[in-house]
Amino acid sequence: MRPRDHLHRRSRRRLSVRVACGIGAAWIAVALGASSAAAADEPAYRYETTIAVQRPAPFIELALPAEAYARSRHDRAVGGEGIRDLRIVDARGERVPFAWLAARADDTQIHESLRDARLYPLPARPAADGTWRTPIDVVIEGDRLSVRRAAAGNTAARDPDAALRSGGWIIDLGERTAKDEPPPDQLRLAWSGPAEFSAAFDLASSDDLRSWRYAGTGQVVSLQSGGAPLTQPNVTLAANTGRFVRLVWADAATAPQVNGAQAVTTRHDRVARDAPAELTFAAQRASTSNGGSAATRALDFDLGGVLPIAALALQWNGSAGTQIAPVRLQARNRADEPWRELGGTVFYRINRNGAVSEAPPFALRTDARFVRVTPDERAAALDAGQTQLRVHAPLAHLVFASQGQEPYRLQVGAADATSSALPIGTLVPALADERSRLGTAGTGAWAEIAAAARHDDALQRQKALRPWLLWAVLIAGVGGLAFMVWRLARSG
Repeated sequence: MRPRDHLHRRSRRRLSVRVACGIGAAWIAVALGASSAAAADEPAYRYETTIAVQRPAPFIELALPAEAYARSRHDRAVGGEGIRDLRIVDARGERVPFAWLAARADDTQIHESLRDARLYPLPARPAADGTWRTPIDVVIEGDRLSVRRAAAGNTAARDPDAALRSGGWIIDLGERTAKDEPPPDQLRLAWSGPAEFSAAFDLASSDDLRSWRYAGTGQVVSLQSGGAPLTQPNVTLAANTGRFVRLVWADAATAPQVNGAQAVTTRHDRVARDAPAELTFAAQRASTSNGGSAATRALDFDLGGVLPIAALALQWNGSAGTQIAPVRLQARNRADEPWRELGGTVFYRINRNGAVSEAPPFALRTDARFVRVTPDERAAALDAGQTQLRVHAPLAHLVFASQGQEPYRLQVGAADATSSALPIGTLVPALADERSRLGTAGTGAWAEIAAAARHDDALQRQKALRPWLLWAVLIAGVGGLAFMVWRLARSG
């Protein structure tokens, strides 16, 4: 063989190898391209419900129903706000911009409870030893105190003007009706005159009229401004104030003519402006396949979808008796996940002659679809037919712009969807001013979109077959490449 022919044959073999490699790379590119094309399809939102606008406005608030979570294809919410695979469209199918609306901070409401206090005037001046003579006596009767006017204190009863010349007052705040009742934090004085005054005082308090402790100073004021009275009748009491308060005027000549007093107990209650929704779910006996022996006594609750949870509580139906249930709580988002611990607590329902008291809800912050309640092995088993789970769920709220053609539709349930929500500052630039003017809306019955369901089912089948198709293409490409290299090597 001539050297030129040998070189020509070697170059042809090299060209064939390159062609074979190119064909294999083309097969792989085709497979990857098909996968990318399938992934680039428009998400198919499978379920929808009509949005009924109840109060029209430029921006409308909508509380996301629990059914939307149940139809979502994603396990967790977006940033703790709402679900990812959700959008709003108008009657023409055009997207309507929306944003998630964060919950507002709780309000604090102040409640005052008033109780009349009894007044006993002090003498005009203290005794020679510098101590005030107490115009009342205390009689101890078991664990209760009985208060009566002292014999020396009858001067005020015989002489009504004695109270006007009094150097101060002994004030009986009264006995608390319950041991856990908070003490009064203020004393509110009432007077009959004069129209204007400013009177300073010193305070002391006692539990038995014998041992007194200093309780500070203060001032009551009455002024006339533009024909309207400006008064300050409140006397602030210390946290350790006893039953009896001794109020001594700094200058009795400037003191008002006190004719009454009330003990004021202030209670500060936190009120949620956006309270969580309360949802109730039926129980079913737990599966013992992955729960061990303890699962035979447990109850499982299916919430329908992955819900945000702020608190859990048990409630018993059709039972008039007392129920005590020390339990362990677990949760998970999918049926194939292991259970995660939420904690232990005691739920109870105590019936005292018709007065029923229940345990407070077990507070937590999580999201879950399945909740398992396992009673302590030393306690009675729970009746699945009589036990329900009450879930406090802070469901998301959204706000959307009133643009496009009504009716609006809420669509959810797309596995490949990304979040469609705008930042709230982009949608509503002046949220603090606009929030009080937001409109309201509700949702109707849910329906499945037939075309989207077929498209979604096709995408799911393609997604299931895609790994096998990719492997088949890769194996065919590698096999073809190997065959061509073998043929070339054999011919060489």
